[in-house]
Amino acid sequence: MSLLAKRYATALFALADAAAAADTIGGDLAALHGDFQSPEARALLTSPDVGVAERGVVLEKIGHGRHQLVQNLIGVLQHRRRLEVLFDIHPAFHELLLESRGEVEGTAESARPLGEAELEQLVALAGKLSGKTVKLTAVHAPEVIGGVRLRVGNQLYDGTMQSALEQLEARLLQASI
Repeated sequence: MSLLAKRYATALFALADAAAAADTIGGDLAALHGDFQSPEARALLTSPDVGVAERGVVLEKIGHGRHQLVQNLIGVLQHRRRLEVLFDIHPAFHELLLESRGEVEGTAESARPLGEAELEQLVALAGKLSGKTVKLTAVHAPEVIGGVRLRVGNQLYDGTMQSALEQLEARLLQASI
Protein backbone atom coordinates (compact mmCIF):
# COMPACT_ATOMS: atom_id res chain seq x y z
CA MET A 1 0.00 0.00 0.00
CA SER A 2 1.41 3.35 -1.00
CA LEU A 3 1.97 6.38 1.19
CA LEU A 4 -0.30 8.35 -1.11
CA ALA A 5 -3.12 5.83 -0.61
CA LYS A 6 -2.66 6.11 3.16
CA ARG A 7 -2.94 9.89 2.97
CA TYR A 8 -6.11 9.80 0.90
CA ALA A 9 -7.55 7.07 3.14
CA THR A 10 -6.82 9.14 6.24
CA ALA A 11 -8.57 12.18 4.76
CA LEU A 12 -11.50 10.08 3.57
CA PHE A 13 -11.79 8.37 6.95
CA ALA A 14 -11.88 11.72 8.76
CA LEU A 15 -14.74 12.86 6.52
CA ALA A 16 -16.53 9.51 6.76
CA ASP A 17 -16.23 9.47 10.54
CA ALA A 18 -17.62 13.00 10.77
CA ALA A 19 -20.54 11.98 8.56
CA ALA A 20 -21.04 8.72 10.55
CA ALA A 21 -20.70 6.77 7.30
CA ALA A 22 -17.42 4.93 7.79
CA ASP A 23 -19.00 1.47 7.49
CA THR A 24 -20.92 2.39 4.33
CA ILE A 25 -17.83 3.88 2.73
CA GLY A 26 -15.77 0.88 3.80
CA GLY A 27 -18.27 -1.38 2.03
CA ASP A 28 -18.19 0.78 -1.10
CA LEU A 29 -14.39 0.75 -1.14
CA ALA A 30 -14.35 -3.04 -0.67
CA ALA A 31 -16.66 -3.42 -3.67
CA LEU A 32 -14.48 -1.09 -5.74
CA HIS A 33 -11.38 -3.00 -4.68
CA GLY A 34 -12.98 -6.19 -5.93
CA ASP A 35 -13.89 -4.54 -9.22
CA PHE A 36 -10.30 -3.36 -9.76
CA GLN A 37 -8.70 -6.78 -9.34
CA SER A 38 -9.02 -7.68 -13.01
CA PRO A 39 -6.16 -6.68 -15.32
CA GLU A 40 -8.69 -5.19 -17.76
CA ALA A 41 -10.02 -2.78 -15.14
CA ARG A 42 -6.50 -1.73 -14.14
CA ALA A 43 -5.54 -1.18 -17.76
CA LEU A 44 -8.67 0.88 -18.37
CA LEU A 45 -7.84 3.21 -15.49
CA THR A 46 -4.11 3.55 -16.04
CA SER A 47 -3.53 3.09 -19.77
CA PRO A 48 -2.53 6.21 -21.70
CA ASP A 49 -4.39 4.74 -24.70
CA VAL A 50 -7.76 5.33 -23.00
CA GLY A 51 -9.12 8.81 -23.60
CA VAL A 52 -10.05 11.16 -20.78
CA ALA A 53 -13.70 11.29 -21.86
CA GLU A 54 -13.99 7.49 -22.07
CA ARG A 55 -12.29 7.07 -18.69
CA GLY A 56 -14.64 9.69 -17.20
CA VAL A 57 -17.71 7.79 -18.41
CA VAL A 58 -16.38 4.53 -16.94
CA LEU A 59 -15.56 6.19 -13.61
CA GLU A 60 -19.01 7.77 -13.46
CA LYS A 61 -20.56 4.32 -13.93
CA ILE A 62 -18.26 2.86 -11.28
CA GLY A 63 -19.16 5.59 -8.81
CA HIS A 64 -22.90 5.46 -9.49
CA GLY A 65 -24.84 4.26 -6.44
CA ARG A 66 -21.89 4.70 -4.11
CA HIS A 67 -21.73 7.10 -1.17
CA GLN A 68 -21.20 10.73 -2.16
CA LEU A 69 -17.79 10.85 -0.48
CA VAL A 70 -16.63 7.87 -2.57
CA GLN A 71 -17.91 9.58 -5.73
CA ASN A 72 -16.05 12.75 -4.71
CA LEU A 73 -12.87 10.75 -4.09
CA ILE A 74 -13.07 9.20 -7.56
CA GLY A 75 -13.56 12.66 -9.06
CA VAL A 76 -10.61 14.15 -7.17
CA LEU A 77 -8.33 11.27 -8.10
CA GLN A 78 -9.37 11.57 -11.73
CA HIS A 79 -8.82 15.33 -11.74
CA ARG A 80 -5.37 14.96 -10.17
CA ARG A 81 -4.46 12.00 -12.43
CA ARG A 82 -3.90 9.68 -9.48
CA LEU A 83 -6.30 6.88 -10.29
CA GLU A 84 -3.73 4.25 -9.24
CA VAL A 85 -4.57 5.24 -5.64
CA LEU A 86 -7.94 3.51 -6.11
CA PHE A 87 -6.14 0.15 -6.17
CA ASP A 88 -4.64 0.65 -2.68
CA ILE A 89 -7.14 2.81 -0.84
CA HIS A 90 -9.39 0.01 0.46
CA PRO A 91 -6.71 -1.75 2.54
CA ALA A 92 -5.57 1.58 3.99
CA PHE A 93 -9.15 2.65 4.82
CA HIS A 94 -9.98 -0.78 6.26
CA GLU A 95 -6.94 -0.57 8.53
CA LEU A 96 -8.10 2.82 9.84
CA LEU A 97 -11.63 1.50 10.34
CA LEU A 98 -10.39 -1.45 12.40
CA GLU A 99 -8.08 0.81 14.42
CA SER A 100 -10.96 3.13 15.27
CA ARG A 101 -12.90 0.16 16.64
CA GLY A 102 -9.94 -1.17 18.62
CA GLU A 103 -9.76 -4.25 16.43
CA VAL A 104 -6.98 -5.95 14.51
CA GLU A 105 -6.90 -8.77 11.98
CA GLY A 106 -4.56 -11.70 12.06
CA THR A 107 -3.82 -15.18 10.84
CA ALA A 108 -3.05 -18.41 12.64
CA GLU A 109 -0.85 -20.72 10.56
CA SER A 110 -0.69 -24.37 11.60
CA ALA A 111 0.40 -27.71 10.18
CA ARG A 112 -3.12 -29.07 10.39
CA PRO A 113 -6.56 -27.46 10.18
CA LEU A 114 -7.56 -25.90 13.49
CA GLY A 115 -10.80 -26.77 15.23
CA GLU A 116 -13.26 -24.14 16.40
CA ALA A 117 -12.27 -24.49 20.07
CA GLU A 118 -8.56 -24.17 19.22
CA LEU A 119 -9.22 -21.08 17.14
CA GLU A 120 -11.20 -19.50 19.98
CA GLN A 121 -8.29 -20.14 22.38
CA LEU A 122 -5.90 -18.52 19.91
CA VAL A 123 -8.24 -15.52 19.52
CA ALA A 124 -8.21 -15.09 23.31
CA LEU A 125 -4.42 -15.42 23.42
CA ALA A 126 -3.94 -12.97 20.55
CA GLY A 127 -6.29 -10.54 22.29
CA LYS A 128 -4.18 -10.69 25.45
CA LEU A 129 -0.96 -10.23 23.50
CA SER A 130 -2.19 -7.31 21.40
CA GLY A 131 -4.60 -5.67 23.84
CA LYS A 132 -7.23 -5.42 21.10
CA THR A 133 -10.13 -7.42 19.78
CA VAL A 134 -8.67 -9.85 17.25
CA LYS A 135 -10.29 -11.40 14.19
CA LEU A 136 -8.23 -14.46 13.34
CA THR A 137 -8.25 -16.39 10.11
CA ALA A 138 -7.01 -19.98 10.27
CA VAL A 139 -4.53 -20.90 7.53
CA HIS A 140 -3.37 -24.44 6.83
CA ALA A 141 0.40 -24.19 6.24
CA PRO A 142 1.99 -27.61 5.66
CA GLU A 143 5.50 -26.11 5.91
CA VAL A 144 4.89 -25.56 9.63
CA ILE A 145 6.16 -28.72 11.28
CA GLY A 146 4.11 -28.29 14.44
CA GLY A 147 2.79 -25.55 16.67
CA VAL A 148 1.23 -22.28 15.55
CA ARG A 149 2.49 -19.08 13.99
CA LEU A 150 0.30 -16.04 14.83
CA ARG A 151 0.42 -12.89 12.75
CA VAL A 152 -1.57 -10.17 14.51
CA GLY A 153 -1.42 -6.82 12.78
CA ASN A 154 2.26 -6.33 12.05
CA GLN A 155 3.43 -8.57 14.93
CA LEU A 156 4.59 -12.16 14.53
CA TYR A 157 4.35 -14.65 17.39
CA ASP A 158 6.14 -17.79 16.31
CA GLY A 159 5.38 -20.87 18.38
CA THR A 160 6.27 -23.40 15.70
CA MET A 161 8.54 -26.39 16.09
CA GLN A 162 10.72 -25.04 13.31
CA SER A 163 11.33 -21.85 15.28
CA ALA A 164 12.08 -23.80 18.46
CA LEU A 165 14.56 -26.00 16.60
CA GLU A 166 16.28 -22.96 15.08
CA GLN A 167 16.59 -21.35 18.50
CA LEU A 168 18.01 -24.57 19.93
CA GLU A 169 20.52 -24.77 17.08
CA ALA A 170 21.63 -21.18 17.68
CA ARG A 171 22.14 -21.85 21.41
CA LEU A 172 24.12 -25.03 20.70
CA LEU A 173 26.35 -23.20 18.22
CA GLN A 174 27.07 -20.46 20.78
CA ALA A 175 27.73 -22.84 23.67
CA SER A 176 31.32 -23.34 24.70
CA ILE A 177 32.69 -26.81 24.32
